[in-house]
Amino acid sequence: MKAFLIIIIFFIGYFTSSHSTNAQTRPDSIRAKERGLSSTEQKHIRINYYKGILKVDSIKAEQVNKVQADFKASVKALASDKTLGDDTRRAVIQSLIAERNRKLAAILSPEQMRKIIPSTEQQAAK
Repeated sequence: MKAFLIIIIFFIGYFTSSHSTNAQTRPDSIRAKERGLSSTEQKHIRINYYKGILKVDSIKAEQVNKVQADFKASVKALASDKTLGDDTRRAVIQSLIAERNRKLAAILSPEQMRKIIPSTEQQAAK
């Protein structure tokens, strides 16, 4: 009976110790990798993504990346501006989407645009 109690106490102590719970508290490995990448490395990853998905050369991929990065920066700046009302914000977002789609249409074919523009934002391109 004493041996049984000692084994039970040992297992309870082992499963409640801090080293066995580390696996649940470690940061996500994908997020840790993203934080470790420099901005130039992230840019190269995005350019390679556009090259692969759109089947374009490096120059067009860089142009697409620049248009997308400018769009994202504009939307981020708009989101941080708390002085605008909801209707004004929606109108500005729609104009930003239309401008981005216009710039991409000058670079890409309609089929390529469908691959990278969400379907909800494709209506502004028409």
